[in-house]
Amino acid sequence: MTKIFLDEQIKIDQRKHRSEGKLLNALSFEYKKGMDFDKLEIKQFCQDAGVSRATFYRHHQDLTDVVVVQFLIVIAEFKKQIDATEKIDFDNASEIVINTIYDNLELIKILQWSNLQPKIQPLFSGMTRQILMLREYNKIKQEFVSEFLANAILDFAQQIALAQEPIDRSEALELYRLLIPNHL
Repeated sequence: MTKIFLDEQIKIDQRKHRSEGKLLNALSFEYKKGMDFDKLEIKQFCQDAGVSRATFYRHHQDLTDVVVVQFLIVIAEFKKQIDATEKIDFDNASEIVINTIYDNLELIKILQWSNLQPKIQPLFSGMTRQILMLREYNKIKQEFVSEFLANAILDFAQQIALAQEPIDRSEALELYRLLIPNHL
């Protein structure tokens, strides 16, 4: 079977990439300070991030876009990892999912803090649907299954990120394999 790549190899301008990193760092700082996400002001936020407002508004309408863009970057990286995997099955895909979660725990906490799950969940659903389509999964069930899996994975990621006691990666992998269906 011919390998079909998920990642479209989108090239991101390095200046934009640096700006996005600064914006994420500033969001992370505000989150850790306990600032209310809805009370953040663009002018002060940009100053704290070291990014001009012109640069901010060139790429974003508001602060929610910063979180959305970060998740788009994470999803693109996830797709690259899937594409680089020689043989994809539930076991190695679940390892990639868990590693992606643990590599982005802070972003997942920011998602909860910013209350943007309704904006992020469709990104996960879209990626899941793309995978199902490439696997020629039943078209009638694609929407339901992609929504279900996206919700389950996003909820799982938030449970891991927000757990009172940190959960070890290997334990999280075991839980993931137990809780997420591996046969659809």
